Order: sequence, then C-alpha cells, then structure tokens
Amino acid sequence: MDADAPMFPGRSGLPVTSSWMTAVLVATGGSLMVVVSLGAMAAELGNVSIWVWIATAALGGAQCLLIAELAARFPERAGGTAQFAYRVRPQGSPTMGALSAWCYWFAWTPGIAVNLVLAATFLRDQWLPGVSPILLALAIAAVLYFITAMGLKLSTVINGVLALVAVAVVLVIALSPVVRPHAADLSRVFPSAMPHGTGHGLGAQVALIAKWSFVATWSSYAAEMASTVCAEIRQPERMMKRVMSTSAIICFIAFAAVPVVMFALSGVRGVQEDPFKVFANAGHVLLGSTGAAFVQIGLTAVLILGAETFIIGSSRTIYQMARDGHLPRAFGKVNKRGAPVGSIAWDAAVIGLLLVVFGTDVVDVVAAANFGYLAVFVLLPIAYLVLRRHPAGRAGSFRLGRWAGVLGVALCAVNLVLLVYGGAQWGGSVMLIGLCVSVVILPISYFTRRHSAKAASSTPPEAAVASGP
Repeated sequence: MDADAPMFPGRSGLPVTSSWMTAVLVATGGSLMVVVSLGAMAAELGNVSIWVWIATAALGGAQCLLIAELAARFPERAGGTAQFAYRVRPQGSPTMGALSAWCYWFAWTPGIAVNLVLAATFLRDQWLPGVSPILLALAIAAVLYFITAMGLKLSTVINGVLALVAVAVVLVIALSPVVRPHAADLSRVFPSAMPHGTGHGLGAQVALIAKWSFVATWSSYAAEMASTVCAEIRQPERMMKRVMSTSAIICFIAFAAVPVVMFALSGVRGVQEDPFKVFANAGHVLLGSTGAAFVQIGLTAVLILGAETFIIGSSRTIYQMARDGHLPRAFGKVNKRGAPVGSIAWDAAVIGLLLVVFGTDVVDVVAAANFGYLAVFVLLPIAYLVLRRHPAGRAGSFRLGRWAGVLGVALCAVNLVLLVYGGAQWGGSVMLIGLCVSVVILPISYFTRRHSAKAASSTPPEAAVASGP
C-alpha cells in the first residue's frame, strides 16, 4: 500500500467546537438502559441476571480502553466505534468498513424507538389518557430531531440538564437501601440462583445466561457511545482517554448498582412489573410519594435523553458512511450550524417507519438488531490489533501497553461467542433477520462506490479542480 495513502477513506467535515464533557453526556444517555430488559431477564434468570449486567458492563468498560486509543489517534472519524473496522485488514477493507458502520447504525436505531415508546406510554398513562402513545412518540421524535438539526451545542445544553436528572435518579435508587436498610433484603440478592423450572443441567443454564448476555450488551456497552462525537471534540488526542474512562465508570456504576438495588428492594417477582413502578418503589423508599414521582418523571426524562443521544450517534454514523462513499452524498449534507442534516433526515424517516409498523412492540426487533451490534465488537478488536502495529496517528495521542493486545484477543473471542452461541438461543429467525439486515449494505456500498468511481473518471480534470474536494 502507498505510504502516502490515507488511513481511512473519508474524514469528518463536522465543526470541532465541543468540549470533552459533550461526549461524556452522550454516554450518560445510555446509563439507565437497563430498564428495557431488566424484568424480562429476571423472569428467566432470577437474581443471576445481576451478574450478567455487571459482567457485560465490565466488558463494555474494557472495550472503552481500546476505543480511547483509536479515537485519540484517529479522531477524524464521525460515528466513533464502528468506523475503525475499515482497518481489519492492513490494506483496508471497504466491505468491512461498510458492514461495521451499517450494523452499528441498525443496532442503535431501534433504541430510539424503544425509548420513545416507553416514555410516551408513561406520559399517556399519567397525564394524557386516550392519546395514542405512538402519536406521542412521533411528536417527541420530531422535537428531538429538530434539536439535533440545530447543532451539537444546543443538544449539549439540553443533554446536560437531562444527564443531571439521570445522575439524580441513579443516586436516589442507590441511596435507598443505604438510608433505609430495613427496606432492602439482601437475601433477594445473595445467594444467586436460577428460578425454579429452569432447564436442568449446567449446559442448559449456561445457554440461558449466554442468551441474555447477548441482549444485555445492547444496553450495558453504552459507554462506547461517547466516541461517536470524537470528531467534534477539541484536542481529542488528549481528551479521549478521559472521555472513555469517565464514561466507562459512570455506566459500570449504573449497570451494577441499579440491578442490585432493584432486586434487594423488590425481589425477583417485583422487578418483572412495570419498570416505572419498580423504579418508583426505590424513590418511595427514600423520599416517600415525592421520591416516587421524581423517579418516574426522571426516568421518563432519561429515556428521552437516551433517544436523543442515540439520534446523535446514529446520524453521525450515516454521515460518515456517506463521506466514505458507502451511501449517496446527500446523506453527508451539513447545514450552516454544522449538523449532518442529510443523515438526520434519513434517521427520522426510519424511526417514523419503525414506530408506525411495530408500534409498542418495537422492542421485538432489539434482539435482531443486536446481531449487528455484536458484529461491530467482533471487528473492533481485530482493527485495534492491526492499527496498534501502525505508526500513523495524531501527534500527542497515547498508546496502551502490550497487555492491550491480549485484551483485544480476549474481547474478540468473548463477543464472537456471545454473537454466535448467545444469539442462537433466540432462534434462527432472529439471527436470520439480523444477518439479512446487516448484509443489505454490501451491494448498496459496492454500487455507490462504483458509481462514484465512474463519475470521477468521466469528469474532465479542469472541472474536478474547479469543483474542489
């Protein structure tokens, strides 16, 4: 490969104006995503699910170390985590780059719909009886996409307020058994045991744990979302280590503390109820009816924050795919405020379609979408292992020690097992849907790049010079 050739096919053209805290706020938006599958997992795993949340959050935090180095060395990639898979081969691989970015986008897009449906359902039940939760979710989505189109600065202000609410909710939940120890029963947490009626034998139990670990990663890997805006952060070569480590700590604490407290306060049967009632119980223990209302409203705000941060990340991913030539140039359009409006418009259209087609059952597509998400984290450590041998990168960025190579191999292996073995426990149809949606980008990317190459070869040199890069 030519030594002067670029490391990646396209660079971000988004304005570099944000502080490192902006990225941390993006990750904080996913800190309470445990709410999506906490009850369903408890129904099959009992309090063993606590350890699934803790273990997968720890894996997510470990991956942030690799992401921090890559984002610091190569910060000109909007969309973060998924964008480095182009380098799974030393010479670069447009196919793997397109597959990784598309899988990442597909994985997080249902999260927007899930969060909006949960928030809209609660708002309907409490204050807007008779209003369709889908119409309400669409209205909230329209507001969020408008805010995103106004630029990252406005999004940061709003996300900052909602992130404080998220932290407050986590604190109320975590402090409940500390301040009111009589309300918590640790026998509901220890010893860990699978529910009665679970399949007999170690093999059956391992399969069940793998099944739910597969889905848990969709939530508990949330810290990595901080990297989606690394191309818009000032001094990323210095700040991305701080960004990723802070995000990893916040998310690990949330995904460890919240399940433990919920089981201690409500037990296995209790956590399977309406998540708003389960969380409200923790608030009621600490602050009575005022605390219950605060936690419910706060959880609604956090779900909306999560949807907004997913919008930021997914729109940047589509934008970078257009910059790399995998999608038409229209998806890479940026407005005067520096927001990728081409990708935001596409994202909004897909979310609207998901809400209309799947309604309140949109969560059913999460398992299929997670096929693509884990595929990203199989490719990421491989790309890291290739890139750690390469001397290129932003001056002043940090490098991890030799142990990071071993970590990369281990993470790749674990994610591959969860993808293949854990995913298989959900049935062939889920895996097939995930596979089909994931690979649909390959012909799109191929023909888009081929069309661009033909257009470039047919453009007279003087016209190319006049049009600029």
